[in-house]
Amino acid sequence: WLGGWHQLHEGDRSRSRLRLRVENLRSEGSGVPGVPGVPQRRLAAVALALSLSLAGLGRARALIKGNTPPKDYGLGKGINKAGSLDCRSRAECEEMGLKREEEKYGNPNSQEKTYKLTSSGARYKDMKPGNESDGVVKVGDDLKIRYRVMRSGKRSYDGLSGEATTLFSLGYGEDDGPKDATLNATIGQGRFVKALDEGLVGMAVGGVRRVQVRPDYGLGWKKEGKCAEAIGAVGVVAGLPAAGAERESACLDTSLLPQPIDWDAKRRFERRFDEGLIVEVELMGLGK
Repeated sequence: WLGGWHQLHEGDRSRSRLRLRVENLRSEGSGVPGVPGVPQRRLAAVALALSLSLAGLGRARALIKGNTPPKDYGLGKGINKAGSLDCRSRAECEEMGLKREEEKYGNPNSQEKTYKLTSSGARYKDMKPGNESDGVVKVGDDLKIRYRVMRSGKRSYDGLSGEATTLFSLGYGEDDGPKDATLNATIGQGRFVKALDEGLVGMAVGGVRRVQVRPDYGLGWKKEGKCAEAIGAVGVVAGLPAAGAERESACLDTSLLPQPIDWDAKRRFERRFDEGLIVEVELMGLGK
């Protein structure tokens, strides 16, 4: 009986090995032709992973690349829109550019003075001549003016010419004040800053004049002497009781015209009143 059981067991093992061999042959036959041991399921999984990787790479590339820049963007943009140049060489183009710049901003190397000086040394310059037949400013006259208080730009070689940035204005609708509003005040009685009290004399009605207002020599809004207020709390907060800071806005004389109206303009003016500024005045008329 034991011998019969041993022969039966050996026969089952042989059939099991035969069945395993058949399964292996089926797997090899369903794989890649010419590449043994690679079944179709494994091939499909590899293909799927490769396709997902390529799709992710495409999306990443799109994120990095972004949108296509517009036409004529970057270095040299706007040249085609400006039209063809009239120069044929680099030297000719540079010379033409300097000429156009001089026509727009004036010549900074010119020795000819384009401004005049008041008795206290304040500079002024007429940007637009007025009509003298309508009246000329004299000390004691009541003025009706519109104005802009501005910071001079980088091209302002004389402190008056070129472009400038407006800090506050009146009569142009740029701040909270109404458009076409005017400032009515008497000249020569200390109501204006000294540079304007002197620089507006002789101006004709309808004209536009720029006056440089410097903080020195009492020409501007800055009070004379030591006027800044100490802020001792700054040193205490920083852990240095002996240290401190000063509030320069305390040096601003708010009684001198012109003065800003709205809050934002006042904050801007407090930071810039002790610089050399430009006041551009348009004389609308004389009398109250």
